Amino acid sequence: MNTPDNTFDVADGEVSDDYGYEADDQRTPGWISGVALPLVSLMLAIYLQIALAIDARVLGAVPNFTLVVVVAFALRYGPAWGAVVGFISGLLLDIALQAPLGMSALVLTPIGWGVGVFAQRRRRVSLAMAVTMLLISAIVCSAVDIFLTTVITGDSIAWSTIAIAGTAGALLTLLAGIILLPCLRRLMGVPLGGNV
Repeated sequence: MNTPDNTFDVADGEVSDDYGYEADDQRTPGWISGVALPLVSLMLAIYLQIALAIDARVLGAVPNFTLVVVVAFALRYGPAWGAVVGFISGLLLDIALQAPLGMSALVLTPIGWGVGVFAQRRRRVSLAMAVTMLLISAIVCSAVDIFLTTVITGDSIAWSTIAIAGTAGALLTLLAGIILLPCLRRLMGVPLGGNV
């Protein structure tokens, strides 16, 4: 039986790699790609995010490295694993930032699930689609985070500052994703060349 394969196109369809979720033949992560890799990637992403938040803000924003890891994992393994990694990364991020516990998980869990559903319904997930999904996820993440922070803290918002920081954050996350998505794909065991 011929099953559709989700591939990650590299150069105009000439070379394509398996990147996403297959409907009939679900990819389940092994020990290294399923547990060790996400934890190491998440710890590194959270560390970079906190370190840059302290020292290197650009227009009041930093790249959301954690979101890049969640999107990469959801594209590779589908909605269930995307939601799990989103939930765990949200909790770890809240603990690291000493934010209200569960707030980031409330944002990242549905994003991981939604990106996984998108990958599941596609025959191929190209680099352009992956980057577009990351940009949409960054915008949604920023908007929901602002809304939840406003609801939880009850503070008034300087909308012009939030708009500048949100736009800068989405663009920085996009730039980080363009660099990191192909690297994470390789680390997650994507085969080189050809259709699989």
